[in-house]
Amino acid sequence: MKKSLFIVAFVAVLVIAGCNTNSAPVPPVAGPAGPAGATGQTGQTGDTGQTGTTGMTGDRGRTGQTGDQGVSGQQGMTGQTGDTGQTGSTGMTGDRGRTGKTGQQGDQGNAAPCPAGEHSYTSADTGRVSCVTN
Repeated sequence: MKKSLFIVAFVAVLVIAGCNTNSAPVPPVAGPAGPAGATGQTGQTGDTGQTGTTGMTGDRGRTGQTGDQGVSGQQGMTGQTGDTGQTGSTGMTGDRGRTGKTGQQGDQGNAAPCPAGEHSYTSADTGRVSCVTN
């Protein structure tokens, strides 16, 4: 893996450096004119230089492997429905309670004494005793 990264980086540097190199020769800057020389014979033209060798193309990186597909889990089974329970028995009716006895009636109390200036009076119609002014 590291080797592949190193090769890819090296090829990228070569491509970028190759794009920036100017293949045309740069013309020299002309200096001041010299004195006129004697007219002589023209010399022979020199041989043309050899063309440089083109660099080799870098190796292409390998394609990564496809990962394994995960195994799908099994679906669980549905449980059986339980049986319906039995209905309970009806309870028995309870005994009826007895009726209580009637209590005895109390005796009639004495009449309360009347305050000063009044006396007691018993009504002939109702038998009720009350205090009346003298």
